[in-house]
Amino acid sequence: MIAAVTVAISCVDESLDPLQVSVVKKGSILALRGTQLTNIYFQGKPGYEVFPRIWTGTESFNFDAEFLAEDVSTLASVDIFVLKRTTPGGPTTRTALLNVPFSQFKETDDYRGPWVSVAIPMQDILTALGLDSSAPNFADNILALYPTGINIESDLNLTDGTKVLASELVASGLYQSNQFYPAQKLNIAVTDYCAYNVDDWAGAYAATETSEFFGGYGPYAVTFTKDLTVANRFNTTNWYDSGIPIFIIMTPSTGVDTQIVTAPVQEFTSGSGQVRLIEGSGTYNSCKKEMVINFTYKVKSTGDVIDAFLWGLKKQ
Repeated sequence: MIAAVTVAISCVDESLDPLQVSVVKKGSILALRGTQLTNIYFQGKPGYEVFPRIWTGTESFNFDAEFLAEDVSTLASVDIFVLKRTTPGGPTTRTALLNVPFSQFKETDDYRGPWVSVAIPMQDILTALGLDSSAPNFADNILALYPTGINIESDLNLTDGTKVLASELVASGLYQSNQFYPAQKLNIAVTDYCAYNVDDWAGAYAATETSEFFGGYGPYAVTFTKDLTVANRFNTTNWYDSGIPIFIIMTPSTGVDTQIVTAPVQEFTSGSGQVRLIEGSGTYNSCKKEMVINFTYKVKSTGDVIDAFLWGLKKQ
């Protein structure tokens, strides 16, 4: 039986080894640490995100990385690259960004192994990608070229002259616990986000409804009018396609996850004298001038739900 096992091991197809243990030196990996790891692993959001439509020029791609190896003195330096694309959906080529020598790594109580903080100005990354943030079509261009984000790769140069290449992490998901999440393959999310401007939202809209009770309905016309006394409040006509006037309040956003719109509890008295409650909350998209609000429509006296639906609005 021992002989059979020996033969089986000796005949294994090394190309099927997901960890490529014959290529990647055991334990030699650059592991992600700091804010980017927290974002990805614990908060479920991009490690780093840029918003080209509100580009400031001060953006910086920062990450902390710890070197894990049986012998941590084997690292000579780290080469960092960005994957450049020239046509939407086209192939990418590696473009060098910088070399980080091992002398920049430090040993502190923060982590067990030597680690380094890397900061790369996004303007340097744009230069490597051949992009100009001052160009009129910059936002549309970068969004078209990198719809799934800009990829950053790092290769390890070892003191014996060998390399641990990012491309050799062919099954990097197997490393992706919070301790071993690889810093050798990172992504910069490119998000289509526009700054909030209260003056953009007054006007005519096409409204649709997706009801839990009645299915789809619409489109029908709705008008938004900016309130003259309450900031960021809009008075609307024809809610529920029934001529019901309600108001909504938009939260001036500071990022994608703060594009919030609410409809505080409001009362409406029907023609039969029944008092009803209207309440909703949702999100808006400043770039597309769209919003979706999740509404409930109830009888005040009993709490019975008349309808529960998503109200979709697109500015015309």
